[in-house]
Amino acid sequence: MMAIGGLSFVTATGTFALLTSQEANRGGSISSGTLTMNNTVNAGTTCFSYTGAGTSGNVNPACLALFSSASQNYPGTPATATVTIKNSGSLPASDLGLYMASCTVAATPGAPTPGGGDPCAVGGAQFYVLETDSVGNPTYCWYPDDAAGACSFIADTLNTFAGNLNTIANALDLGAGPVAGATRYFKIGMQLPTNASNTLQGEEALFALTWHMTG
Repeated sequence: MMAIGGLSFVTATGTFALLTSQEANRGGSISSGTLTMNNTVNAGTTCFSYTGAGTSGNVNPACLALFSSASQNYPGTPATATVTIKNSGSLPASDLGLYMASCTVAATPGAPTPGGGDPCAVGGAQFYVLETDSVGNPTYCWYPDDAAGACSFIADTLNTFAGNLNTIANALDLGAGPVAGATRYFKIGMQLPTNASNTLQGEEALFALTWHMTG
């Protein structure tokens, strides 16, 4: 009896019940959205920031020019171009910026006697950036007036823009948006001043505008 009792004691201390509970969340994923943009000048071919379907790059420096040397104007005669910017991605843009990396002078093609002046310099061309609604009505002048409504042509504005707003870091801030799928509309205006010097005859300003969206 003592032997049986001792065996029972050893066995009882070596066995016990283990209560457990377990559950698992289904396999999830985290995915990145896209921040891409479309650029359409006037009624031209739409340009895409990603340069082609399925590409990883999202910078396209080859969109259409706003103005060409084929359009030659007298001083005081404005030239304008419309630019449509659409957020073609899946994420909203927190900011839209615009900058001009450089402005350089060249002789107008076919000009018999270029005047030797520089439309990018002080006393040169005048420039504005206007936002409009979808049918072209002015809504806000971002440069140079920074106020609601239409823009004014002001002296030396091309020179000032190119000199001060020429990188991503110091781009002209055009505010938030557009959100995914939305579109914003802009009009870019240029003219030689009405009192332009004869040195500006047969000269052209060569520049590129870069639009930059931030998520």
